[in-house]
Amino acid sequence: MVLGKLSRRMKKLSVNSNTSESDSDSTDDSDSGDSTSGSESSLSSETDSNNVPKDPRDRIVQKPKESETHYRVMTLKNGMQCLLISDAEEAKSESAAYRALEVSTTDKAAVALAVRVGSAHEPKNLPGLAHFLEHMLFMGCKKYPDENEYDQFLDNHGGSSNATTDMETTCYMFDISAEYLEGAIDRFAHQFIAPLLRKSSVKREVKAVDSEYMEGIQKDSEKICSILTSMLQPNHPYHGFSCGNRESLVVNPKKQNIDTLAELRKFYDKYYSANLMCLCISSSHPLKKLEKMTKVFEQIPNKKIPIPTLENLPIPVPRCNFVKYCPVKDKKKIFFSWFLPPQTKHFRAKPVEYVEFLLGHQGRGSLISALKHKGYATEIECESAIGGIDSGTNFTRFLLDITLSDTGLEDYREVIKLVFQYIQMMRNKLPCERIYNEMKTMRDIDFDYSENDDPYETVEDLVENMTLFPPEHYLNGPEQIFEYKPDLIMDVVNSLTPDKMFVVLQSPTFKGICTEVEKWNRGLYFEGNFEPDFIDMLKTASPKVLPFFKSEFKLPEPNKYIPEDFEVKESDVEGPETFPVVITDEPTHKVWFHADDVFEEPECVINLHLFSKRVCENIRTYAINCLYVELYCQRTAELFYSAGLAGLSSTVEVEREGFRFCYDGYSDKMFKFFKATLEEFLNAAENTFNFAAVKDSVVKRLRTSKLKPVKHSADTRLSFLSSTHITYDQMADVVENVTEEDIKNHDISKMGGFYLEAFCSGNMMSSDVDDYIRCFNKKIGLVKDPMTSDQFRQERVFKLPLGRYVYRIPNCNPNDLNTSVVNYYQHTAVSFRDVVLLGVLEELMQEPLFNQLRTRLQMGYSVSAESHQTFGITGFSISVHTQANKFSAKEANVYIETFLSWFTQYLTVMSETTFKDRVSEMIKNKISPTHTMDDECDQMWTEILIQEYIFDRDIRTAEVMKQLTKGEVMSFCHNLFFENTRKLSVQVEGNPKGTSSKDKDGEESDDDSSSASEKSAPKKNHSVPNMTILSKNTIANWSEDLKTVKSIEEFHKNCELSPVYKMVTKVVTVDVTNKVN
Repeated sequence: MVLGKLSRRMKKLSVNSNTSESDSDSTDDSDSGDSTSGSESSLSSETDSNNVPKDPRDRIVQKPKESETHYRVMTLKNGMQCLLISDAEEAKSESAAYRALEVSTTDKAAVALAVRVGSAHEPKNLPGLAHFLEHMLFMGCKKYPDENEYDQFLDNHGGSSNATTDMETTCYMFDISAEYLEGAIDRFAHQFIAPLLRKSSVKREVKAVDSEYMEGIQKDSEKICSILTSMLQPNHPYHGFSCGNRESLVVNPKKQNIDTLAELRKFYDKYYSANLMCLCISSSHPLKKLEKMTKVFEQIPNKKIPIPTLENLPIPVPRCNFVKYCPVKDKKKIFFSWFLPPQTKHFRAKPVEYVEFLLGHQGRGSLISALKHKGYATEIECESAIGGIDSGTNFTRFLLDITLSDTGLEDYREVIKLVFQYIQMMRNKLPCERIYNEMKTMRDIDFDYSENDDPYETVEDLVENMTLFPPEHYLNGPEQIFEYKPDLIMDVVNSLTPDKMFVVLQSPTFKGICTEVEKWNRGLYFEGNFEPDFIDMLKTASPKVLPFFKSEFKLPEPNKYIPEDFEVKESDVEGPETFPVVITDEPTHKVWFHADDVFEEPECVINLHLFSKRVCENIRTYAINCLYVELYCQRTAELFYSAGLAGLSSTVEVEREGFRFCYDGYSDKMFKFFKATLEEFLNAAENTFNFAAVKDSVVKRLRTSKLKPVKHSADTRLSFLSSTHITYDQMADVVENVTEEDIKNHDISKMGGFYLEAFCSGNMMSSDVDDYIRCFNKKIGLVKDPMTSDQFRQERVFKLPLGRYVYRIPNCNPNDLNTSVVNYYQHTAVSFRDVVLLGVLEELMQEPLFNQLRTRLQMGYSVSAESHQTFGITGFSISVHTQANKFSAKEANVYIETFLSWFTQYLTVMSETTFKDRVSEMIKNKISPTHTMDDECDQMWTEILIQEYIFDRDIRTAEVMKQLTKGEVMSFCHNLFFENTRKLSVQVEGNPKGTSSKDKDGEESDDDSSSASEKSAPKKNHSVPNMTILSKNTIANWSEDLKTVKSIEEFHKNCELSPVYKMVTKVVTVDVTNKVN
């Protein structure tokens, strides 16, 4: 959300831009792509001398106390609710500076529109219709009939789009360079004003919905959700199938003589009314300009229908209270659900979140702490949602999710008993106003000091808030707590009873027991009920001293980490303001410091990269260190859970080069937190009580990673490229053999062989940085046998031989028809310009790739192009994730190669003007200011981690982009894909007979079967024809000289290792006496 002070760092770029700013005041219903300036006028005319908005509509929204963002709440003539968000004053000063540098403004704008209708409102005999409409709506409109016009316009101007369908809301959103906002808004609005909803689009978009369904069908969360909704009363709106697929949208309607397209148009005509819509726009334009842009939305008819609500329906009751579920992944879990009255109306008190806070707490005396000590569980999550499947106008689902160990699964009834003992403790000891005060204090702090989200994320969040909260609470409605209502809290606690619970017990060991199959997502389950005696016993469960726990359940202790000092310090180090400088450079460590003078928040970042020559001496040592860190994380989850609640976070990761420690949060109590966590890190071997459960969790996580074809193909590709890559299976095999004694004998402080590279930024002075480094040195012992530069690990990549190679492996899940094909093209020549060329190629290719393979050919829900840097070696990949009953891996590969040939024609006919415009948009995206301190620090930290230190990488990239010609890109493309090709096609093949829609073939052609994009007007920028749909015979006879790889090890024998590449920039060193070295 747009919260906190938007004070972004302007990246200085002294290059000429190919685009110019326009101050045009085009008409509200403009059909052009003309740019509009974000700096048309100052906000001075809209605010008084105290910077208070003059317009009362601009004073409605409650915003953070430090926020300089301006908000306007308004209602259009047709009843549509609008929220306009402007940073025009800042944008004006920035764009003036950019003009001085001959670069146009780089701000992004974003728009979201929510319709208060969703899957719960669709006809029972057409499940998935609301989702199908979401897909069909943007396939052309009366004013812009070309199916691809909207997407093409966004892509040409640095934009993107998405849409989501929930049970009671459907949201559409996009972002784009701010100067092209007006043209994008016109195209966006007209999809709602007069969508074509063509018959010729139906077949393809049904396939798109079906592909989305197929991608989700292997997710346990989707299967469990479907099982739960199938348990509800058949006439309840939530008893249904919200995603939809070919069976629900084509096959079944055809059997019932239902015209799906006619019903789709009826659904649109009935519900897509302006008075059911909310609009949110965020941009650097002044509010006055944004208000003018909204006029086009007034053409959407107001049908004056009441807002659909389910509030008068009875709360659903599942037909049973216990289900055993056999999952896809090897994970053991237990889920508790309670259906409560709808809670949105209680947003001021948030009683459900108060109870969630306690049940999901992980500190001493908590439920999960007891479960861990007993060896029953490793993780807990307690949540309810506002919106989506879990909440709406009819009910709020309270969900408790516990990840079990083998012992916990065996004794699951004891786990259930402990849950109700804890709930009884809450009944006995609540309400507690201290807990409310702590929650309120931290939520107020987080709201007032939160940083800006990306505009796209902002409008996506806020447009949903607009459907739930009154205008004054559009921003803080879900964030803050406003009043203490102990009676509401106790109502929630008293609703969590055994007789109202619905429990799902999940384990792969239930395969023989779970014989029932859920209709849509094909989940295997067994339906039953707990015995009345067991329910009665749970009702009388009482908290007591637990012998294994050496304690009893209790409420959380007062949080000692809540910050109190929010003073922003002034840096005591002089030097370049934009990038980090080295303030300490010793044989044992190097310290980078970034003096933040932009965001001015009371927060800091401390990142430490501890190189060690002994962390990964061999795979077993590496596995021991990984398990050691997992045990540390389990331990600190309990000890420092309260610190996380107080806005402090820390992560520790093991990697091949050593350890990474990352801290961020409010600076006030950070050093106290830092010191305490280091102590625990060194003593993690002393707390191995949950060793077996943690190890089991790690092994299962590694084993199940391969179940996702996307991860399996990525893991396989790295096995081909990296000389030292450890696969998921290799790591799991070694971890399984690590013993508890191995961990107890593992002493980090005695390892030695360390070198530290640190990065600190935010609300700190150099003396603060010194304190952190001294503390770390004292705890870890950097001076013991320090590493030298020649001992650093240097990963080397195999150079693929010239030619084309394929490695085909089956999907690890024999019941999964999902297929992943990744064609990787290695580029062995490495230079900064090469990296930029690959990035430009990626940007140019994304939209046509999506349009040709996904939209037209419906190869799968996910197709993408991506440039790579693998340990310094560059490459490019095209990925298609499809289903084996639609396209074989061979067919996917053939279509990728066909697309590349088509893409060369696409580039050939692209005009020089279009090419320059596209590159200009890429430049603006590259040099766009960072919105948060976290984003800025992440960019700097990445440069330090890879030891290249090109902190102005985006600026240098933009400078190279400015010099590129279309001819150079075409030559690069031809060399990479055709002339000097080093291709590796990794194909993870699904089972064509795996889980799928029941009816896949024999579909009749639509009467109007020709592509809408073929029938509509030619593209404005190109006239290249669409890709040819290949016949089965053409594919069968396809000749590519593709060599099959049988063994990765044998393949490596014909490969040579590439040199280690690093592009290092000059390092600026500053000492604390302010002298530049």
